[in-house]
Amino acid sequence: MTSIFFLVPLFASLANVSCFIENITRDHRFHRLLSVFYFTIGIQNAATAALCLAPDEPTGLAFWIFQCHSFFLLAPVLVALCSFCTGRRLFNKATITIAIYALVVDLLCSSIPKNFVYGFTALSFGMAPLLTVFGGILGGSVHFFAIAVSLYFVLSPLEWNSFFNRKTFIIALCVWWFGLFSNFLPMYGFNFPPFHPVVDATLSVLLSIYLNRYNASRPSIYSLVASILISLAVGLFVGILVLGILPTFPFKELATSIVTTLTSLLFFVYLFKTTFKDEKPNLSVSLSLGDFGLSKQELRICELIAEGHSRSFIRLILNVSDGTLRNHLKNIYSKVLPESTSTSKDQLQRLTVFLSKQKLVDKDKESIQ
Repeated sequence: MTSIFFLVPLFASLANVSCFIENITRDHRFHRLLSVFYFTIGIQNAATAALCLAPDEPTGLAFWIFQCHSFFLLAPVLVALCSFCTGRRLFNKATITIAIYALVVDLLCSSIPKNFVYGFTALSFGMAPLLTVFGGILGGSVHFFAIAVSLYFVLSPLEWNSFFNRKTFIIALCVWWFGLFSNFLPMYGFNFPPFHPVVDATLSVLLSIYLNRYNASRPSIYSLVASILISLAVGLFVGILVLGILPTFPFKELATSIVTTLTSLLFFVYLFKTTFKDEKPNLSVSLSLGDFGLSKQELRICELIAEGHSRSFIRLILNVSDGTLRNHLKNIYSKVLPESTSTSKDQLQRLTVFLSKQKLVDKDKESIQ
């Protein structure tokens, strides 16, 4: 079964591509950064699959160099994500410095690869490069510095973005870095399959679901495809681990197949249930606007406006593009302010005033009751 390990990073790569396609049309700066994140991880996992299938050392070296490009690009991208979540600019001194350092190391890997990799070895799951001491230290230092900066940002935020749960974000960040550094095990001769593709793609899919948790619109086909693919990748990976752990058990192939199938199904059910879980923003206000015929998404927009959030934050929390939000606002204006013929900016101000008054009315009703 280990001979088909390449399917794990392949499925993971396709899951990342699905997340990328779903996210690419959104124009919030955070979504643009996420598109780079999904695309980069997709390339990383595709290169891992190709490396496992490399027939000889020259081909393996070419795939490894290609993989390095995405490996080093991930460092500044992750730091930029942490910057955004902690109230900092996406492009600051830290992200720019790490990006320049990663670019320099990447150029060294491309120009003098033999100083980083002294050979290749065939392990049970496929071909793996063997790092030199110099290559391991220099290559690992890029992500070591990125980890240090990221942890500093999340532990000392200027202003934590309320859309992201801080504890969940830190745990996901640590798991992701752990999965990334596990990639070094086979590159030092350990016959242990790299599980960073599973970690990468799983966190990507969960992040995509998490970002859509307040969105009232139906999940896209890309989200469903990503969930199926990552479930298959997780099931295969667990099956391969079980096959390696089991002793000379006469029915270990059958047991492994059962474990693989059940793991895939259970994980998909979890993702499917999480995808369709209907959550509301954690707001301190709940407006009674049932008489205006607003849709569920339009009601959530009104709640966010009443809470004082900006259009940029609303686009982020509902995971929609600026054009989609603009269309929702037009519908709200026509239903709540039908007599208004002013500009959209004036209409938004009038809507904000109206919702503020409605909030006071609702509070008075609650106090009387």
